[in-house]
Amino acid sequence: MLAPEAPACRGTVTWYYSSVVAALALTTLGGGPLLARESPLPFGQGVPSLALNSLNQGRQDLAALQGKVVLVHFFATWCEPCREERAGLSRLAGRLPNRSFAVLAVDVGEVELRVRRFFDAHPVPFPVLLDEDRAALKAWKVVGLPSSFVLDPSHTLRLYAGGPVDWDDPEAVRLLESLADPAGATAGGTLPPLDE
Repeated sequence: MLAPEAPACRGTVTWYYSSVVAALALTTLGGGPLLARESPLPFGQGVPSLALNSLNQGRQDLAALQGKVVLVHFFATWCEPCREERAGLSRLAGRLPNRSFAVLAVDVGEVELRVRRFFDAHPVPFPVLLDEDRAALKAWKVVGLPSSFVLDPSHTLRLYAGGPVDWDDPEAVRLLESLADPAGATAGGTLPPLDE
């Protein structure tokens, strides 16, 4: 049983840019309607600091990634939608260039040994940060898992997903690539959820 403060897992998602949040109050993706959710953090603004120990790459600090589009992905190994999303997220990280894109996966509320065992069996090409005391979860106001925040190169919040995303969808890649291009930072769009 989960502790009362543990975030819930979610099975659906809607992505949105700050410029189109109001227009996405009701969006149809994958054949079914999804109610758009607002980001727990304000769009178009900076985000809380994030500096945590990782499984294999020492301490990771979001500030050191200034100049890159960064996907900050909150998850837990016990969360089934998070587990299903992991492979697509790994493929996405492999497709986008390291010079302009980074993924920081933040495991929430689990002991290092459990997380290490999971990723020894299921390796990923990006750092896995450990938020054992849930301080980052609280600072970023995450209410459910998985939750993903996409930051532009100046680390302004541009995209948010409350639930699993289909990271293999070409539109997902296009939207992330557009953020690396200053001219594309104001474009809008939606991403399909991970099929359930």
